[in-house]
Amino acid sequence: MPDVLFEKRDHVAWLTINRPDAKNTLNAEVFVLLSEAWKEIKEDSHIRCAVLTAAGDVDFCCGGDLSSVIPIWMGTKEPENDIERKLKADPHIVDKTLLKHELFDKPVVAAINGRALGGGCEILQATDVRIAANHAVFGLPEPKLGLIPGGGSTVRLARQLPWAHAMKILLCGEPISAQQALEFGLISEVVPQANLIERAEQTAAQIASLAPLATQAIKRAALATHTMGWEDAFHFEMEQSALTTMSKDAREGHKAFKEKRTPDFKGE
Repeated sequence: MPDVLFEKRDHVAWLTINRPDAKNTLNAEVFVLLSEAWKEIKEDSHIRCAVLTAAGDVDFCCGGDLSSVIPIWMGTKEPENDIERKLKADPHIVDKTLLKHELFDKPVVAAINGRALGGGCEILQATDVRIAANHAVFGLPEPKLGLIPGGGSTVRLARQLPWAHAMKILLCGEPISAQQALEFGLISEVVPQANLIERAEQTAAQIASLAPLATQAIKRAALATHTMGWEDAFHFEMEQSALTTMSKDAREGHKAFKEKRTPDFKGE
């Protein structure tokens, strides 16, 4: 089976990192398949939401499988197959995998089934709604290895969390529990492992039932305005509001509300 499972269910795309025996670490195949899947999700107008999870009940993702990818990037190992050739040929593949390459405006739900360490904790910061099993742990151990968490954490984390919480995670290198992550604001909710996928399904279905132009505009505005000044940010927000206000979905939503029925959104 592939190291990333990609399935489309109605308006929701499901991505599952499928290396439970290797702590669901990011090897060449995961980098390539995830980056390709994000691109397909972004371009498929039928998809309104994505869910990112992993196989098993121990690890969500424990970072990069560096021993398998660094030699290819450094040129000390020649690619042996199409996956490795794609890994070497694309200098932006890590950014694409971790959704750093461009603004990704479709909502992403994370179903965190276990340890999220290093790159596994970093990719979570690119998601929007984060649901964790109660035994999950989160951490960025890079400074213990003389490294920095360069997959987006030094930029994203202090913008997403209060400074003191973000810096504790970044500087101490120690993992935190799911309950601590919830208190810090790193995740949205904690559920028993047995309920994790069901809760992610419910959340993704709720998002997918809404007007996709609106949900994408909301995420686009939230991301794009995060570092803008007030005037520019409000101007951008009004542009996004105007785009959705003039849509067929907005008219359908208003009509359905008046008629006391469920709206039938088309993404138009």
